[in-house]
Amino acid sequence: MADVSQLMSEWTKAIASLDVTKGSEGLMNLLAGVKVPGVNMDALVASQRDNLEAVSAANRAALEGIKAVGEWQIKLMHEAMQELTAAIDGLAKGGSPQAIVAMETELARKAFATAVGQMRELAEIVVKANQQATEAIVRRIPASIDEIKDVLKMPPTPGA
Repeated sequence: MADVSQLMSEWTKAIASLDVTKGSEGLMNLLAGVKVPGVNMDALVASQRDNLEAVSAANRAALEGIKAVGEWQIKLMHEAMQELTAAIDGLAKGGSPQAIVAMETELARKAFATAVGQMRELAEIVVKANQQATEAIVRRIPASIDEIKDVLKMPPTPGA
């Protein structure tokens, strides 16, 4: 179990290191130096930096969701192994055919109830992660629209 946890931890760190804002800083600086008539390049660059930060925040939220699902799956695997061991021990004790059928029926009922509960829990984890990732982008949209208007305005001329 420790090996799976370690792999999950290493994978999460590797994904977390993929920050879209790091590689784009040079591009933003280059873009800031370009002069386009009728376009406020400083406002455009500032807007794009904010957009990249919103995408990065969405990526972090999605990563947290992936991590939560992975941890949840590890927990389920551990619980399933414990339940399987207990079930095998119970069935190994034997008994009358009726007692064995009753134990198997109870095991099936518990397994079904557990599966339904686990699916509900998984849905909650995924919905939460999706909401957090989406909120980062949705919060950015109104400001981005306003910034588009500013981008298309010329900066004031010095001395005017």
